[in-house]
Amino acid sequence: MRRMGGIAAALALLGVAPLAAQYFGQNKVQYQAFDFRIIQTEHFEVYYYPAERTAALDAARMAERWYARLSRILHHQFQGRKPIILYASQSDFQQTNTTNEDLSEGTGGFTEFFKHRMVLPFTGSYAELEHVLGHEMVHQFQYDEISRGHIGSGVQTLVNANLPGWFMEGMAEYLSIGPIDPLTSMWLRDASLEGHLPTVEEMTYDPRIFPYRFGHALLAYVGEKWGDEAIGQILQASISSGVEGGFKRSLGITLDDLSSEWRDAVQTTYLPQLADHYRARRIAQPLLTQKRSEGTLHLAPALSPDGRDIAYFSEKNSFFVDLYLADAETGRVKRRLVKSTLNSNYESLRFINSAGSFSPDGRYFAIAAKRKDRDDLVILDVKKDKEVRRIRIPLNGLTTPSWSPDGRQLVFTGYDGGLSDLFVVNADGSNLHRLTNDKYADLEPSWSPDGKTIAFTTDRSPATDFETLKFGSLRIALLHLDNGSIDILRHMDQGKNINPTWAPDGRSLAFVSDRNGISNIFLYDLADGNIYQLTDVFTGVSGITALSPCLSWAHEADRLAFAYYEDGEYNVYAVDNPRSLKRQPYQAPATPLVTSLPRGSGRPARRPIPARRRRRSRSRASSTHRPRYRTRASSPSRPITPGTARITWRGRPSGTSGITSAAVSSAAPRSRCPISSATTRWCSRAR
Repeated sequence: MRRMGGIAAALALLGVAPLAAQYFGQNKVQYQAFDFRIIQTEHFEVYYYPAERTAALDAARMAERWYARLSRILHHQFQGRKPIILYASQSDFQQTNTTNEDLSEGTGGFTEFFKHRMVLPFTGSYAELEHVLGHEMVHQFQYDEISRGHIGSGVQTLVNANLPGWFMEGMAEYLSIGPIDPLTSMWLRDASLEGHLPTVEEMTYDPRIFPYRFGHALLAYVGEKWGDEAIGQILQASISSGVEGGFKRSLGITLDDLSSEWRDAVQTTYLPQLADHYRARRIAQPLLTQKRSEGTLHLAPALSPDGRDIAYFSEKNSFFVDLYLADAETGRVKRRLVKSTLNSNYESLRFINSAGSFSPDGRYFAIAAKRKDRDDLVILDVKKDKEVRRIRIPLNGLTTPSWSPDGRQLVFTGYDGGLSDLFVVNADGSNLHRLTNDKYADLEPSWSPDGKTIAFTTDRSPATDFETLKFGSLRIALLHLDNGSIDILRHMDQGKNINPTWAPDGRSLAFVSDRNGISNIFLYDLADGNIYQLTDVFTGVSGITALSPCLSWAHEADRLAFAYYEDGEYNVYAVDNPRSLKRQPYQAPATPLVTSLPRGSGRPARRPIPARRRRRSRSRASSTHRPRYRTRASSPSRPITPGTARITWRGRPSGTSGITSAAVSSAAPRSRCPISSATTRWCSRAR
């Protein structure tokens, strides 16, 4: 049975025994009855069901590692175990009854205030899980501080403190990601260039200001200038004095002065970089923009083989994201291919981390779409504007289907038990079979023109070690269908490398990489094994997250389309004969791109006078004990409609240092975020 050997070894080590069934409520449509079990660690009760057992055991280890680090930085320990509820996929997660709210495609996890419950899905990438666990655990610490360690209390304190979203979410992003990463940098460059870099006051009171990215940047400035522990001091002081008093008391600076210092630092850092890069319009033509196609979101572009049509996701002039078809020359919208708001067969279109693809003859278009409890592989007839086939895939989820060159098969990323693998199915729905079977992230497959090879994004490399929970950077790999062997392409050890797209002749691959600090398009030449940089844009070639598909190459027309972030919008540009942009083989810049903000002359952080004496349980606060895992039968818990701190829009980090399960609690956490090499991050929208 799949991974049975590894599961048996882990169970023997951790002493996990079978547990009774559990569900969290009955007032939301729930297509499945989840048989929840519990892994009990020193500081957490991790809820999972049997299908995700392997991933849940690793998540428990990650949770204890995060606790060791955060408890030290924040000088706070939990008085009791906190619940973590895991779901094997986004579809399962959207059925959760821990909240009465409907969870959209953009919600990637949340922590509710009253019971301090962290709820999140697996996404097939352990590095992404690492980030979300850290982000949500920061919220658990925030809520535990506010409630003084008593679950269910502290509501009046929360109301009185009125901590703004940029502080709560920025703190969670900074402590889970670390210093400014390429995605946040993209937002800062764009805001500086376009003149909409917000002040702290605007971040606090203007609901249009996105709190995650700008909050991350501001808290990163504070952490780098005054030290990470100052952020915990600010939180403690803000609970009793409000955020203005918290900053003044801890740092000796007002929010107005901090805002001015931070904005000056951002503009001083990023505006001079404009001379070294350019806007997309310099080398490509705008295709999908608000002026041409309406809307500010133009995501996951997919060109037809002849380059005449382009399918994409957009909100256009409504509040909902749907699938549209436009003229690939003018950007004129032809029609809406899927009306998700009017059809229950399309509850979610997986528009964040998935893209569709045209069949080789351009007649059909394949997408992943949620219906009830599962994701289906849906094939649309573009010319007749109707659904011709819906393939029910017996997995937890799927993303990014890609056609074989003969049009008889499709390859896609399938999600099984919280892990991602590559699968192939015939276009008529028959003969589903697995191509990979491991813990590695296997994402964004793309079939070669000769049908012999599948390119995909993965974290498989010597840098990834599941025993120590280390995760290397995302790379481009080739799976050879004749023998099942996998080759990792050379020169992939820097930054993220995603979204492989074959050239028409199959001799090279275009992909997106942020190896030089900005997401750009690169070309891998399979003949000479070299990488060539095709674009050098100022903001970034990117979708909503740093892992979102954003690249498409029309094989018959030799036309490349890509998503580009500018002026707060996601637009699509197109370039003909993109290999004409090829110059000399890529060489890493002698001077890395600067993303850290200048510190200026700051004063050391001052520890706030505690408003109360924190009670700590020495047995649980100690980080010198080996973690204890045990299980027990879970008890029913009624759902609550809470105030939540939630992550939205998915993505992933990498380069996390790891330790063995036997040393989770004993490892001394570093003073900075353990994520040392940024790849993809979580970009979020406040609810």
